[in-house]
Amino acid sequence: MLATVPVRERGKAPPAVALRWAEPSAGGIEVSAPYLLTTAVFDGSPPAVPVTTGVHTHADGLLVWPHHGSLTLHTRNTVRRLVPGQGFWLPPGTPHDASTDAGSVSCYTYVTRAAIPPHWLTPRPLRVRRALQEMLLHLDATSMPDDLRLRTQRVVIDLLEEDPHPAIDVPVPEDGRIRALAYDVMRDPESDLSLEAWAARHALSVRTVTRAFSHDVGMSFARWRSLVRMSAATTLLAEGRPVNLVAHRCGYSTTSAFSAAFRRVTGVSPTEYLREQAVPAQADH
Repeated sequence: MLATVPVRERGKAPPAVALRWAEPSAGGIEVSAPYLLTTAVFDGSPPAVPVTTGVHTHADGLLVWPHHGSLTLHTRNTVRRLVPGQGFWLPPGTPHDASTDAGSVSCYTYVTRAAIPPHWLTPRPLRVRRALQEMLLHLDATSMPDDLRLRTQRVVIDLLEEDPHPAIDVPVPEDGRIRALAYDVMRDPESDLSLEAWAARHALSVRTVTRAFSHDVGMSFARWRSLVRMSAATTLLAEGRPVNLVAHRCGYSTTSAFSAAFRRVTGVSPTEYLREQAVPAQADH
C-alpha cells in the first residue's frame, strides 16, 4: 500500500467471519490536516499501515474504486462488484466492508468532512475516469509542496461526477438464513441449481426463501439470480474474458441467451458495455 500523505489509524477491528452490521467498528485511515484527501492503494502486497477489516465506518467520506481488476463492496443490504471506471461514494459513518478481488488493485480515497460537497450526503455511484485515477495515484506517490497538493486535491473533488453506468446493485435479504443462501449463490453464479435445490441445501422451505426474496429484495429469486450473474459478468468482461466464456461462467448455455439477458439488466450489449468501460471488446458471437 502506498501512502506518502500523512495518515493515522483510528482503530482496527478483528477479522470478521460474518458481516456484522448492527455494531460496526469505527476505524480506518483519517485525512490529516491541512490535506483534503488521501488515497490508500492495495495491490496484494502487505499494507504499510494497519488496516481495518470486517464491517466498519470512517469519520471521513470514502470513495471506493478499482484501478485494475475488480473489488467487491458490501453495504448493509447490497453487494456491488466495481470495475475500473466505476467508483462508489460512502458518506462519513456509512457501515461497509470491501475486499480486493484476486489479481486486482483497489483504491480507497478518503475525503475530509470539510471538503465534502453538500450534495454528497448519501451513498452514490461516481465515475472515476482514467485521467482522474492517474491524478489520485500521482498525489499518492509524489511528494510536492502543500499549496500545490491542496490545489490539485480541489481539482480532483471538482472532477468527480455521477456515473451514468454504475455497477450492478445486488440486494441481499435481511434474514440471516436467507442471506447465507444468497452469498452461496453469489459465490457460484455458474451453478444451475434450482430454487428447490438451494433451499434444500440450506434446510429451508421454498416458501420461506420465496417470501424472503419478495419481502426483503422486492423481486423473485430467478430475477435476483440474473442480477448476480450479470454482476459477475461485468467483472469477467473487465478482465478481458471472451464473451462466450463469460456466458458459460455465468450459467448460460449460449452466447446469444447471455447477451440478451445482459441487455435486459444493463440496457446495453456486452460489446457496448466493454466499449463504455474502455475495456478491449470481444465479439458477442
